[in-house]
Amino acid sequence: MVAANPDLIKGNMEIPILSSSPISDKTSETLEEAVTALNEELGQNPQNPVARQALYETMQQLLRKDAFLAYSGETSVLYKIHTLAEFQFIHPKDRARVEPFPPIESPPARAAKNWLGWAVVGLIPAGLGTLVLAPLAMIAAIKLLRQPVASIDHRRAWIVLGGAIVLWLIALIFSSIFILHLV
Repeated sequence: MVAANPDLIKGNMEIPILSSSPISDKTSETLEEAVTALNEELGQNPQNPVARQALYETMQQLLRKDAFLAYSGETSVLYKIHTLAEFQFIHPKDRARVEPFPPIESPPARAAKNWLGWAVVGLIPAGLGTLVLAPLAMIAAIKLLRQPVASIDHRRAWIVLGGAIVLWLIALIFSSIFILHLV
């Protein structure tokens, strides 16, 4: 029992509960009452690390007593669980929210960077592809500069614009050499 001796047993060793723990503050005679008291404490202060740790330790004792837990439901911050004896309680979620990959919204500078990448590839056939694709990268960069976006995206747009101009000039030189070679 938890009330008389505020120590929890983990494996073969006892883990003393901190004196500031809600378990030691509330006299409870069963593990279910301890879980209920901790749920009330976490209901008032969900970010209480001492109450969370005490709940984990009490849950471990409860699982040693009755190893059946059934998932009843969940919210964004907690799970609703019940035991085989239909004792219902909540348990906080302590995991990080997973970010979807690829991101749902593409970065604003993606189109300009993609056109610039294709313009680099367009240098291979004597710069002919770059003559067409570099202006598309410039247009995408100018559109990005006109939008109210973060300063990092404005810097990226200026870099893409400058790179597209340089690539277009290089492609112009390659294309003129190619035309002179044909003549």
